Amino acid sequence: MKIDLTNIPLEGREADFTLKPDWWKSDLEEDRIVGLESPVSAWIKIYPAGNKIAVEGSFSTRLLLRCDRCLEPYSWDLSKDFRIYLSISPFKGNAEVELLEDDLNLDFIDGKFLHPDQIIKEQLILTVPMKTLCTVECKGLCPICGCNLNTTTCSCSSGDKNFLFSNQ
Repeated sequence: MKIDLTNIPLEGREADFTLKPDWWKSDLEEDRIVGLESPVSAWIKIYPAGNKIAVEGSFSTRLLLRCDRCLEPYSWDLSKDFRIYLSISPFKGNAEVELLEDDLNLDFIDGKFLHPDQIIKEQLILTVPMKTLCTVECKGLCPICGCNLNTTTCSCSSGDKNFLFSNQ
């Protein structure tokens, strides 16, 4: 789906849509977001806001994330409301351009069409915490043998482990 931004009425344009779990494609192989466990239910409204375009909406889904300590996947429910402002990019070519303070609150787009699924993907990525943990008590991996300490007790010497973690 794409929305033509050249003719948005003053009252705006709304859309409800669903993104199936196979829609998600990770940008990186080691991405913390492994995939979607449920479809993304989304709503957006686009309306003119001065010389900008306002996009507000909400989405909800169930993500499959990778724990940063034990590297195991786990489920995480996510619901988010958002509002962003768009402007058609005034920048052409490879010249360096200084951004003004007002530009820092904008997302620039090229072209005259908006792909709502790209907005949802960006907002979804921005909502996931920098450090994802399956549980607060996650013990992680043994730094010596690499076994998951949540499910296994390893035979590595505890003195070696304490040495590795003493600076953290």
